[in-house]
Amino acid sequence: LTGLPPNLTARFTSGTLISAYEVYEALLQGIAIPFRKSDPEAVRRFCDLKAADRGGMMFQPVPGLYEEVAEIDFTSLYPSIIVAYNLSPETLARPDRKGFLPAVLAPLLDIRRESKARKASDPAYAGVDALLKWMLVTCFGYTGYRNAKFGQIEVHEKITGYAREILLTSKDCAEDLGFRVLHGIVDCLWVQGGDPCLLKARIEQTTSLPTTLDVYDWIVFLPMPDGFGAYNRYYGRLRNGDLKVRGIMTRRDDTPSYVRAMQQEMLGVLQQARTLADLRACDEEVRGLYRDAQDRLRDAPASAMVIRRQISKLRYSRRCPEASAVAACAAAGITVVPGMEIGYVVTDARTWAVDLDEDAQRFDHGYYRSLVRKAWEEIAFTLGQAGA
Repeated sequence: LTGLPPNLTARFTSGTLISAYEVYEALLQGIAIPFRKSDPEAVRRFCDLKAADRGGMMFQPVPGLYEEVAEIDFTSLYPSIIVAYNLSPETLARPDRKGFLPAVLAPLLDIRRESKARKASDPAYAGVDALLKWMLVTCFGYTGYRNAKFGQIEVHEKITGYAREILLTSKDCAEDLGFRVLHGIVDCLWVQGGDPCLLKARIEQTTSLPTTLDVYDWIVFLPMPDGFGAYNRYYGRLRNGDLKVRGIMTRRDDTPSYVRAMQQEMLGVLQQARTLADLRACDEEVRGLYRDAQDRLRDAPASAMVIRRQISKLRYSRRCPEASAVAACAAAGITVVPGMEIGYVVTDARTWAVDLDEDAQRFDHGYYRSLVRKAWEEIAFTLGQAGA
């Protein structure tokens, strides 16, 4: 795809790969490529900029536990919009002209759809599918990157504008068919009631874009601290028995392994429950796991409490664990640069004192008990809803 040798491809990021792919395709088509891009954003009125620069659309869910929920997901929505609506820098003024970006992305989209379909029955395709997914996502991002050779911010804004219209159109389709819309995030819609296959067909017919359908036995949308629904924190049991998890502590890279293991064990118990009655029956077992995790915390090794975070800067205006970790690295003679991942253990949360992961022998029990409790609360909300 990119014309690069495998040893370089293996080391490059998805952004470099999609740029190389676009350049390679342009060369094959005899298109001249500038060494440095020199077409800045056009001057626009502020009201026009405010109307165009709005990003993706999201609906805020009502926190709670829901049964028999369907999830309609657009496959590679933003790249699909580029192809379907012929969006490219040179087509903004000449929409009748075949655009370069749609021409080079269409084959990638076809391969992605094929790899996604095969991944369901053959896990060997998972890696290929993930690579294609991130190449396509990056291609959308690069349309708004000022140094991208084939990017232009107006194209980026048109893509997100069409995406907002598509999500609203999908919501209208669902409500016209009698569905209750529970949640929506940019390219995904959760609905309850009715025949989900009929809704999928209606949305594809109306938008001319491909979708995938997942049906949940149950799904929970978690609340934020203020009580309103969180946009991207949810989990649920799919009809095939798998558990889909997004945004909770077990998915976070900075969650200590001790806390992650406890929450994963709890989720494993919930995964066996197909109905709300089954979830209620899990209550005592899951609570036992929480009590056990709190009891065993005092004897747990410090290595199980390591928090790993990427450092975004080297100077901090306030005390925080990242600032202490940077100082600890400097004291140990370790050079730190922004973007570097540092592992540390909190030894005193009152002063945010930390030890680097390799040196840690102790930890602040009170602080880590609060992390265990936070992970438990993400599970306890589901049990409370099931028993309500």
